[in-house]
Amino acid sequence: MDSAAVTVICDKFNLQSNLGALRNRQLRESAIVAAALSAVAVGLTGRGSLNRVPKEQITKELTNSLKRDNDRTAAQVMAQVLQTTTERLPVGEEVLIESTITEGVRVKPGYEAGGNPTIAVGALFGKPQHRQRYGTSMPASVTLLSMGNDVIEGTTKSVTGQHSSLTALFLTESNVKRHLPDIYVQRWMAGAWFHDFNPREMSLVDSAAAVAAAYGMSEVNELSAFFLDRKRHYPAMDQLNEAGITTPYDKDGDLFPAVVLGHEGISFPNGRRLDAMIGEIGGSAEWAVGVLPLVWRGGQAIGMLTSQSALSRKDRDPAKQWNERFNFTEDEFIMIQDARFEHKPHFTIHDILEDPFAGGIAAFGAITDNYYLPLMEGVKADHEADCVTVNVFVVNSMGLMECWCLRLKAENSLEHSTKLLSSPKTDLTELKGADLERAIGDHLADEDRRKQFRIFFNNEYYPAMIPMRDRVVMLHRVIDDLIERGALAELDSKIVAITERLAPEWFVEPGD
Repeated sequence: MDSAAVTVICDKFNLQSNLGALRNRQLRESAIVAAALSAVAVGLTGRGSLNRVPKEQITKELTNSLKRDNDRTAAQVMAQVLQTTTERLPVGEEVLIESTITEGVRVKPGYEAGGNPTIAVGALFGKPQHRQRYGTSMPASVTLLSMGNDVIEGTTKSVTGQHSSLTALFLTESNVKRHLPDIYVQRWMAGAWFHDFNPREMSLVDSAAAVAAAYGMSEVNELSAFFLDRKRHYPAMDQLNEAGITTPYDKDGDLFPAVVLGHEGISFPNGRRLDAMIGEIGGSAEWAVGVLPLVWRGGQAIGMLTSQSALSRKDRDPAKQWNERFNFTEDEFIMIQDARFEHKPHFTIHDILEDPFAGGIAAFGAITDNYYLPLMEGVKADHEADCVTVNVFVVNSMGLMECWCLRLKAENSLEHSTKLLSSPKTDLTELKGADLERAIGDHLADEDRRKQFRIFFNNEYYPAMIPMRDRVVMLHRVIDDLIERGALAELDSKIVAITERLAPEWFVEPGD
């Protein structure tokens, strides 16, 4: 660390939390560093990567591959920071972190390939003896923490270099009641608290009026409602516009706008604030990771599950997409029941977490310049000084909002540090046969590289893994399915097979 500066964005406390285990400064700062270094890694390796490709060579497949590269890099570094921190905590301050809310499933409903690299549900970070005992009795001195993440919010922006791409995670002492299925969530959110209501029993304009009243607005046309620019949203935007409600929109990224809804320091060029989301539809991980810090700030949010299959159909016009947003497929109904949402037509954060105001912290590392908070500039490298600067937006469970500006000095050179921040897969993509097996063996032979490789393996192949304490069951047919969908390649099947052969202690065999 070369230098650090902290700017307080808002110092209004909610008086409902005392930070709990997150009073431990090292633990709080580990979340900040995890967001910071993962942003730095993407900023130095893959930010704007699509801009380096001639336009005539850009394809959807190439774009998705570059997006996966950035997801992989961010997930790798974020996980390494958390694992390194938890391994070094002294006795009496130890924690075990479980990833409980994240993007990424075996097969996404609809047309998305799914399986994008991430820190998956079930991933554990802590000392080996604690990971091995997870699910059984744990020493009283070990605090269990839940983690939510979207390793990159605005992944498309990360490869095009556009504004407001960032890394995102939260840690909380609260247990998780339900795991949100990875399908679309329709949302009603604001930076002011409003009473729970059933969105299916109200028109969009009536629900907007309830949110406007929470802000103390006398007329609904004083409200603004944010949307992603997707054709599924056009009918809702038209309805709200007819009532005089402005609907600012963006091409990508609806997590960070949710976090800062209602903040007095944010306004658009026309003077309107960023107030709410009224019927906007986006990912479930983005909903949860954005809602918790919003609630810490005094806000409120309601969600409803919608059909990702129906909403991702290309042969539907906007009105038909909107009207069919609850036309769930059988597979989606199974996902909803497995997550115990069959009796929850709408929900709040209290349906997801046992105690939203248990000790917690959320951190967002700026990969690119942030439009909403201009002081959150993107990653900046100074190659002459071998330094890099990164900004992290932080909200804790007491409602305090800060921006941390960190200037990091490379121990050797920035070029060397950039290589260390890369995923182990970078060394494997051009190899095959004996060379591939030798390279994987080299990773496994060194203690530090072995830990890095295992994190990569878990982040990359989690759709085909079932965690069992500190080992996993591999689902080989799922690997084949993901290759068929284009989420993985034949190389991945070979990496899995070689790893199973060289590190059998990582895996559970039938009958174990």
